[in-house]
Amino acid sequence: MATTSYESNKNEYLLGFASTQQNRPEQEQALPINPLRHGNPYGVVMVDAAADISSTMAQHPRLRVLPLAIQWPGRTFMDKGLREKRGELRHLGRERLRTAQIAAPSVEGLEYRLYPNIAVNADWLIYIGSMRVLSDPAAALQTLLLQHLEEIHELRRSRGLPPELQVLCLDGGSMLSGPALQARILLKKLDAGEPVNLVAQTAAQMSSMTHQWVVPRFPRDMATTLSTLGNPVLNPWVQACSSGVHKLWKPYPVLSSQPDGLHCRSRARRWRHAVAEVFEHAEHSLQQGGIQGTSLQISFDGSVRELQEWPEFMRLRQQADRMQVRLHVTHMSLAGRIWASPGSLSLALVQANANPA
Repeated sequence: MATTSYESNKNEYLLGFASTQQNRPEQEQALPINPLRHGNPYGVVMVDAAADISSTMAQHPRLRVLPLAIQWPGRTFMDKGLREKRGELRHLGRERLRTAQIAAPSVEGLEYRLYPNIAVNADWLIYIGSMRVLSDPAAALQTLLLQHLEEIHELRRSRGLPPELQVLCLDGGSMLSGPALQARILLKKLDAGEPVNLVAQTAAQMSSMTHQWVVPRFPRDMATTLSTLGNPVLNPWVQACSSGVHKLWKPYPVLSSQPDGLHCRSRARRWRHAVAEVFEHAEHSLQQGGIQGTSLQISFDGSVRELQEWPEFMRLRQQADRMQVRLHVTHMSLAGRIWASPGSLSLALVQANANPA
């Protein structure tokens, strides 16, 4: 037993050490300057590492990921998003995740990766983050850019660019699949050639168009994690996930976030029943809103292949196909596993004229 504990602690130490090393291929590299940028400023979208982005999105030239700090007692490492999803850290057990906390990165922790070349690779930087009541890494990003403001001006002038870097930091009003879907929509608009200032206007309206549902696999774990943040805005979710005699019959809450706040309007006896209810809400929203401006994303901390075989998922996919709406499915981020508990599911819907259930 002692040997097993020693090996586990040693492996965690090595993982923690490796995660602090500068991975040079991940560093932001300066790109050649395109003369067309004078008439068509180049827009870049940034999400934080809690966003449930796909492998394809991670490779998009206009997407950047703002790292988050994952903290355990005596250990901190920078979660840069997708890379950690593929490693052993993704398979950390429930008990280990319950002791973790998510924090904004330090300014020093961002410098090697984000400065200075991001300042010359973007004319507009649109950061659309997870709800700030959970974490607010935008402050570190803004401080970093402010501390290097004069250097950024000089760098841009030396490359024939307008000196100012336009930065828009937004609270996306959701978490997990929500910011990832919002970023996906913005990237599609940029790829289609829409002027970046108009894309920025759309980004500022995203939180009012986004509805999200979360079904935690271990509600009490989620209650414990969110209660440590001490933010009263989270109370509806904390109370819904907390234990209680009246919740024994229906232990699984269906959590939602929408423009007017956080809610729990129903509960289910079984976790899959709660998931099926969320899918029904999404089907109803599709029927009510139509295809104009509608996008869907599901993120799941489990086997995506198995998820796609569930009857309730197949019904939602068929409805989306009939409405000609693209349904995206991704794995949940490490931060998602900590916030919502392992095995959880998140569904986000962005609808221009949303009237969520």
